[in-house]
Amino acid sequence: MYLIDSHAHIYPDAIALKASRSIADFYHLAVQEDGRLSTLLARGAQAGITRHLVHSVAITPDRAASINDYLMRTVAAEPSRLIGFGALHPAMADIPAELRRLRAGGMLGVKVHPDFQRFLLDGDESLAMFTALADADMPALVHVGDPRHPYSQPERMANVLQKLPTLKVICAHLGGWSVWDEAWKHLADFPNVWVDTCSSLYALTPEHAAAVIRHYDGEHVFFATDYPMWDPVEERARFDALPLTQPERERIAHLNIEKFLKELTPHA
Repeated sequence: MYLIDSHAHIYPDAIALKASRSIADFYHLAVQEDGRLSTLLARGAQAGITRHLVHSVAITPDRAASINDYLMRTVAAEPSRLIGFGALHPAMADIPAELRRLRAGGMLGVKVHPDFQRFLLDGDESLAMFTALADADMPALVHVGDPRHPYSQPERMANVLQKLPTLKVICAHLGGWSVWDEAWKHLADFPNVWVDTCSSLYALTPEHAAAVIRHYDGEHVFFATDYPMWDPVEERARFDALPLTQPERERIAHLNIEKFLKELTPHA
């Protein structure tokens, strides 16, 4: 089956292992891979994954530009295998200018992680950032859901979407990590919300995961690995174990994200 991974973190080789371990420390989970692009492509190929949507997170505003330089350079070198989302932080000085630079550099959207970056999803700075994204017709891949922190609750994401109905958002981890059944109640009815499967299938039974998936429209769910947190081969096996129909499986595997990316910009 043709597969596109819609959620993978990558880092320069010199810092990849340290960055991967920091994710593990944050979540108190064992990270499975080392964060290097070469490992992602090798394990992805073994899993039958043809393309990966790659990104990283700017923990502080001053790190975004250098992260974006790395992402634009890396995606440009592997255009047949990589799709790029840039990094933003809501405290950056000129977000519209960085969005123009990202678009010129081939990036199709951005990734933000409120818990890592320590901002409220529906705070004033965040709303300004999301407004700039909506104006630029660039989607945000957003980490949603973690009851340990006040930043990323699904209801905060819903507040943003109510105020910005044209904003396109991929709510990672089936809409809300560790709060899956709460998340769909807040988010599933928004037409501009998509969700991905990563960092969810390890914790849910296949039957439960399939039930959550079906709360979202059939065209609004993407397969994803959350590399390096999880191994692409293992995530493929978890996906294959879901009790889905063949049409559902094909849509989640690649058709949904292909349609999503095609509608973003003429060159996507």
